[in-house]
Order: sequence, then C-alpha cells, then structure tokens
Amino acid sequence: MAQELRAAYAVNDVWQTEAHLAVAEPSPAQLQLVLRKIREMIRYVDCASDAVLLARRTSAVGKLLDEALKSCRLLEEQQFELRQDATEAHLRTLRRAGELLAVMPLNSGGRPARRPEVLSAAADQALTLRELGITSHESHRWQRIAKLPHDWFEEHIRHCRQQRRELTMSGMLILAKRFLGESDDVGVGQERPSGRDAQLREYEAAKGYISNVIWLDPIALARAIDPVRRREELDCLRRWRTWLDEFELELVGARSRRVPATSQVPG
Repeated sequence: MAQELRAAYAVNDVWQTEAHLAVAEPSPAQLQLVLRKIREMIRYVDCASDAVLLARRTSAVGKLLDEALKSCRLLEEQQFELRQDATEAHLRTLRRAGELLAVMPLNSGGRPARRPEVLSAAADQALTLRELGITSHESHRWQRIAKLPHDWFEEHIRHCRQQRRELTMSGMLILAKRFLGESDDVGVGQERPSGRDAQLREYEAAKGYISNVIWLDPIALARAIDPVRRREELDCLRRWRTWLDEFELELVGARSRRVPATSQVPG
C-alpha cells in the first residue's frame, strides 16, 4: 500500500509539473528536473495505464526540450546531453510500459497474465489498447524493448553515452531484433542479399519506390504525420541520411579510383 501511495504522489507531481511547464516556456534546467523525477518514479508505476501515461509525458517533455533548445544559448555538448537525457527517460518509460503490457490480461478474456503479482489492484480489469490510448504497433514495439535483458538495455545506453552516439528508439529496436535472433528489416524466412548481383537487384527494385518519395511535398507530408510519430520518422531519416552519405562517398571514391589522373578534365 505504501508503494502504491508513493507512486500516486509521484505521478501527480509529474503531471502537475508538466502542466505548469506547458504554459510557462520552460528552461532546459526545468525540463531536466522533470526528466529526473520521471526516472525516479518509474519503479513505482505498476499498472499499464499509468505506464502509458508516463511514456506520453516523456515524449511530450522531449518535444518541449527541443523547442526550448532553439531559443537558449547552450554549448552543443550541453544540448546533446540534454537530448540524450530526454531520450533515455523516454526509452525507460517505454520499457516499463512494455513490461506491464506483456503481463496484462487480454480484454477478450484470453490468456491470463504470466506475472499477475506485478499488477496493482487498480489494474485488475483488462483494458483494450484503445482504452489505454495506444496502437497495437506501439504495444508491439514497447514489448520488444521490454524483452531485452536488463544488462543488454543498460549496456546499450552506457555505450551510446560513452561513445557519444545518439540514443534512439530505432537503435533500441535494432538491438531487440539482434537479441531475438532476427535479421534487421528483413521478413521472416528471408535473407539479406549478400552477393554483388543480389545487392544490385535489391537496389534496383527499391530505387523506383524511393524515387517516388521525391515527388511528395515535404512540408505537406510533415504536417500530415501525427506528432507522436514524428520522432520515429526523424530516427528513420537519420538512418537514411547516414546510408546515403556512405553510398555517395563510395560512389565518388570508386569513380576517382577508376579515372586516371592524366585523363581528368580540369574545372
């Protein structure tokens, strides 16, 4: 009972703090304080509905932080660390939500919870994902993150921070695929093309679809994407940009290696 009371007070404290920040043009220091409070209370959240709300709060705080950093004067190093803090807090709340979703009884009266002892009395009644305010796609991804062993999860965060690599949702999902023995971005029963001819065929098949994206209005497309999904799209774009940069550098490098210096045309 004492634990449930601590959780209730902690949740209420964060909710009130975030409501204040939403109208007060928060500073990065204020947002960092909220993130610290969220991390401290994760251990007390023991029902899926509170876990989902907490995950939404960390996402909202992350967006507030992005806006705050646009107008404040901080070193790039400080801005990077603040964004890392926001993403880490968000990943931790998603992991906790995924743990609770995995043991929540199905609304249809299906399988019982595998670990009912972790659920609070307030969560006895099964809820649908819609009632929880999430999609089946979100539930699936959060539970995949929750399947990561504690050591894997913590080591990934530690390594990214140590190597100054950006923490992302996509990076954590890739790690989950590796742990589950799945190939990244490949369907069940498929293998990633390995030979040169296979790589080229795969590229030619995908190139047509990728080219169609160029003709879309980027401004209209960005406005059409749900705000909750935008951070994931940014993660995806960063992966694309990294791949395109490497591809371009190799194409330029391959061309310069093939063309003799004496045959190059000046200018």
